[in-house]
Amino acid sequence: MTSPRTNLGPLTTEFTYPASCTVVVQACENCGFGWQAQTCSDNILNEQGVQDNANCWPDRTNSSVYTEAALYGWGFYSPGISCPAGYATGCVATGSAKGGFPFQFSVLKHETVVGCCPTGFQCKYNPGYDPAQTCYSVATTGSFATVQCSAGKSNGFSYLELPMTYTETLSSEVATSTLRAVTIFAPLFQLNFQSTDIPTRSTPTSDTASGLSAQTVAASTSATSHADGESFTNGGLSIGAKAGIGAAAGVVFVAIIAAAVFLLLRKRRTIRTPLPEPPKDELSPGIVSPAELYDHANPHTLRPELP
Repeated sequence: MTSPRTNLGPLTTEFTYPASCTVVVQACENCGFGWQAQTCSDNILNEQGVQDNANCWPDRTNSSVYTEAALYGWGFYSPGISCPAGYATGCVATGSAKGGFPFQFSVLKHETVVGCCPTGFQCKYNPGYDPAQTCYSVATTGSFATVQCSAGKSNGFSYLELPMTYTETLSSEVATSTLRAVTIFAPLFQLNFQSTDIPTRSTPTSDTASGLSAQTVAASTSATSHADGESFTNGGLSIGAKAGIGAAAGVVFVAIIAAAVFLLLRKRRTIRTPLPEPPKDELSPGIVSPAELYDHANPHTLRPELP
C-alpha cells in the first residue's frame, strides 16, 4: 500500500550524512534492534522515546515534516539524482515496467525511482505489513556506537560489541544470555527523477553527482545501450572488432585453399608427363625407372585466434 505522494524537494547535490546519525538508538540495552538517525525525545506518539533527527535528512522545502515514530517515511526527493555521501543505490523501480522495489511513495509512469541506503544495507518494505520503507543491516560481530533513551534523555553513549553476554532476572532467578545479533534500521532516501533531470555530460566527471545519475542511468539503459554492437567485453575487443577478425581469417583461409589446389594440379600435370626411357642396357633386372614423388599434404585450416 502506497502513501500519499509527499515531495520533499530537489536533491541534486551530495548530502553528507552526519557521523552522529550513525549512532544506533536501541529500545533497551539488550534489544536485538535499533535505529539510526534518531534523537531522544519525550515524543508521546511512541513508547521508545525517540524522534527522527531532522539533521539526518537533506534539506526539504517543507521543514515541518515529521513522523510519529522512528523512520516512518517522510516522502521522496524530486528531482533526486544524488545519493548522500556514504550511501549507495539499494533498490530501483520504473513506473513503466512491472516489478522492481515496491516503494512507499508511488512511482509515476515517466519516473525512475532509486532507494538510497547506507553502504552494506538493504532496502526493506513489505506493503501491508511494514509501516514504512527503511534500510536495514544485521550486525553479528564487531562493535558500534549505541545509546538508549529514557524520559526524553540519553542514558549515555557507549559501544556495543557482539556477541554480548548479559544477565537478566527471570522469575526471581538470574540467568545468563547472549545477544548475538542486532538489526539496525536506517533512513531510506527515495529519489524520483525523469530522464530530463539527468545532466548531459560529454566527459566523465566525479563519482557522485555521479553516485546516482551515472549509476542509475547505466542500470536502467543497459538493455538498450551500445545498440551498434560495439559494446565491450572483458576480453577488451568489441563484438564488431571480433567480427572483423573473423572475416579476415575467412579470406586468408580461402586463399590458402586456392593456393594448395593450384600446386596440386600443377604437380599432377608434372607426373602425367612421360619420362624419357633410359637405355635398356643401363637398367638392372627388376629395377624400374625412378619417378619423382610428391607428398600432397592436406591443407591446414587456419583457425583465427580471438582474444
